Amino acid sequence: MTRKKHLSKKIIEQIRNGVLSNKSKYQIAKELNMHRSTVYYWTRDLPSKQCGWPGIRGKTLALLKEIVSKGYAVPPCSYVQQRYMVLRKYFPTICRVTIYGRPIFFLEGKEDVAARVFLEKVNKKIISYQELKQVTKVFGVNLNKQEKEAFFLRKRGKSRGKNQRVQKDDSLLLDEDSFSFFYIRRYCMSFDLE
Repeated sequence: MTRKKHLSKKIIEQIRNGVLSNKSKYQIAKELNMHRSTVYYWTRDLPSKQCGWPGIRGKTLALLKEIVSKGYAVPPCSYVQQRYMVLRKYFPTICRVTIYGRPIFFLEGKEDVAARVFLEKVNKKIISYQELKQVTKVFGVNLNKQEKEAFFLRKRGKSRGKNQRVQKDDSLLLDEDSFSFFYIRRYCMSFDLE
């Protein structure tokens, strides 16, 4: 790599002509096997070429399409901050929330949809009422009691527990396989023997 002070006038002219011929300063540094700061030093009075197309493209564009069509998007965890900044630059109504390490993007006014989708996609098998309250508070929405119960039934399954299957006439089920029921039956049987 050559240094700034030891360049001939011919190389300096070659650097400047390259920038004037619409090449990027980085590209010229690579072609001439120089450090890019050397090229920037000798061309600091010349404007730099814009790299790439200024706008939204690639995976960020696909993310934007999903946000516009659904009102929300759950992006992959790579480059989340960078994609969010690009989207916010052009669409300031896009919001982002990150809970449990999972980000979700959504449009203003679609907070309730985003909260429901987030709660469905969360990887926790059991979620407490307190956690549910925190999630809804972060999104700024209120779920009614029926929606909360529907969410808990979906997460925990249709049956809420073994105690609900106990018969109402205070007798224990004989075919119950719970460890606690096993000991309760044994305890009750010890009184029957006496």
